Amino acid sequence: MLDKFKKIIEYIKKLNFSIDRYKEDTIVQSLPSKAIVNRAKKYIDKGDYAVAESILNEAVELPQEDPLVYKYLGICAEKTGRFDDAMIAYKKSANINPQDKEIWTKLGFSQIQCKLFEDAEKAFENANKINPSNTDVFAGWGMSLMKQKRYAEAHEKFVEATRLNKYNFMAMLFAAIMEMRLERYEDAELKLNFLSTVAPNESNTYEYAHLKYIKKDYKNAEYYAKKALEFNPMMLNPYLILGKIYREQLEYKKAEENFIHAEIHNSSKPDLYYEWGLMEQYFENYDKARVKFEKVLEISPEENFAKGGLGLCLAANGDLTDAEFLISEALDKEPECYPALKGKAMIAFKKAEYDKAVEYFKQILKEDSSDYVCNYYIAKSYENLGNDILTKEYYENAIKNFPSFLKSYIDYSKYLITKKEYAEAQRKLRKAVKIEENNTEILNLLFYVSYILVKDNICEYNVKEVLTLADKINELDPEAFKYPQERTELTNILNNL
Repeated sequence: MLDKFKKIIEYIKKLNFSIDRYKEDTIVQSLPSKAIVNRAKKYIDKGDYAVAESILNEAVELPQEDPLVYKYLGICAEKTGRFDDAMIAYKKSANINPQDKEIWTKLGFSQIQCKLFEDAEKAFENANKINPSNTDVFAGWGMSLMKQKRYAEAHEKFVEATRLNKYNFMAMLFAAIMEMRLERYEDAELKLNFLSTVAPNESNTYEYAHLKYIKKDYKNAEYYAKKALEFNPMMLNPYLILGKIYREQLEYKKAEENFIHAEIHNSSKPDLYYEWGLMEQYFENYDKARVKFEKVLEISPEENFAKGGLGLCLAANGDLTDAEFLISEALDKEPECYPALKGKAMIAFKKAEYDKAVEYFKQILKEDSSDYVCNYYIAKSYENLGNDILTKEYYENAIKNFPSFLKSYIDYSKYLITKKEYAEAQRKLRKAVKIEENNTEILNLLFYVSYILVKDNICEYNVKEVLTLADKINELDPEAFKYPQERTELTNILNNL
């Protein structure tokens, strides 16, 4: 019996302590949960979210549900990156007190984090009914629509958010991004120029670089991409923009150095290796490209564009069985997959199905007429089909789009030699020598066509010039020279002169 009384006394002491603490924590002492919330808020203000959450869980056990308890549980979960838990807590709070001016906005942003974009849209609609003309509500509403790819509607919300608060630079940035998606580039230019001047940061500066790239203003695109990296050297997107710029400007070394530097900070990002692979593939470095696409699939096995890129590399290297499987799989899920479409054309070319190859490569050129590789393989296909006019046209296109693409010069010259158009072949080969002066294959071809032409116009100077080519090849590699008999013939002619 004595033990029983002791337990009762201890219980009363604890109860008195709880009541005293409750009185200290709250002025309005109608609900015990109010005191708990106020006590938790002190820890939230200090950033001690684990303790705050532990305190708030005490109130969850009380019979009367308090929306503020769940609201602050949501804040604790959000601050610690647990957006699923935050969403559940905010939803519970909103159901108890749907008139809370903040709760629907908080719920909407947490649903965006959880990729429940349609639910987020409804939450922001509710927020606007309870708290109209709020810039944050319209910004969040725009984000929910943007994630659903409803760009025109999203743009309206971001513009309204900016109108309500001209200092809501985030909403202005998103409005500019929507204008880029809607191809309203001049409107986007005004906003991004303002943001990069008044509120420069990594995001504003990168998006301005992106806009400049879209407008093919590569000089300024490069400048702003590098500026974005000054703000944040770990940011991936500026490196990707720079890689595309250098690829389109045919500056392989710059592109490669850019990706090597990007890898230091982004070695786990599949987008890095995908763009790197595209760059290597664009310069026909298929073995290097293959390594990059395999790296993408190692990190993210279901990346269909990387499968298409890997299929293209395999096709270019003659591994057609595996290439066909990968390309077919990629095109089933992504019918417009650029590397897979190119791989499909490459397979047709490797199978000597030249009519199909021409058709498939031309489809790609409709999207990008400057793709020199497609022009090159169309020329090769027409060469095999015996269409001389179109063979020349597409070889010329390949050289025009990539003036330092040696393979085009070499194969075009060989084709012209078969057609006995030696003077034109000589012109092409002289241009090729300027690009790579010690290439023995080019020098041999140039010697041969010059030998043919000099016999039709014999003079001491011309003969000596051709023999100089032979001497140069011998100096580079004595075993590389292919025309010793022709050289002897020219030497005899020179002696007779």
